[in-house]
Amino acid sequence: MVNGTELTVAHLRDQFQGTAQGVALEYALAQNHEDRVRHVQKGVDFACNELEQHKHKKQGLGEDAITLEVCSMLRMAGFQASHDTDVGGHCDIVIKGRDLFLWLAEAKEHSDYDWLDKGFKQLSTRYSTGVSGQDHGEVLIYCYSKNAKLMLEKWRDQLEARNTDVKTKETGCGNPLAFGSTHQHAASGLDFNIRHKAVALHWEPQDK
Repeated sequence: MVNGTELTVAHLRDQFQGTAQGVALEYALAQNHEDRVRHVQKGVDFACNELEQHKHKKQGLGEDAITLEVCSMLRMAGFQASHDTDVGGHCDIVIKGRDLFLWLAEAKEHSDYDWLDKGFKQLSTRYSTGVSGQDHGEVLIYCYSKNAKLMLEKWRDQLEARNTDVKTKETGCGNPLAFGSTHQHAASGLDFNIRHKAVALHWEPQDK
């Protein structure tokens, strides 16, 4: 009871709609893996936007330091997130949930496309199982250079050129700094789905 009003799930949803806490609530209430993936991705979006809003304080930080911040923000929001957890190796971001749900992300600071392709291959061939409920992941790209959109477009072309079995697609969420890819997972034989998301961290003020 709050001020004589019984809080229902509907009240909580209304109160926290559009917030990271609301996304975590929806994740906790999700009854299927598809919804869990969708709300994990939204949680990652909130965390990455915090980085982008404070990018002036993130210059010079390495991949691990940035990724630790992402994991900390996800945990604070209510996700069971961890960094460098042993899942087929030391994966950058691991989120576990009900019904054997497992979502993985590999984070890379953009330097060249060989480095991004290594992250893609680590995620798809080393860390992931590819079984049901564990068939989604993310390549998270920290972009300190200008024009993250152009970088991501080039990465999309490179990804398909380097991995002929991979098909790319729009994410459907309207985010121009993300795209999706699908390929057959070697272990499970099922489709493995990856979101490739750029985090725009370039900071070069021109006011002085």
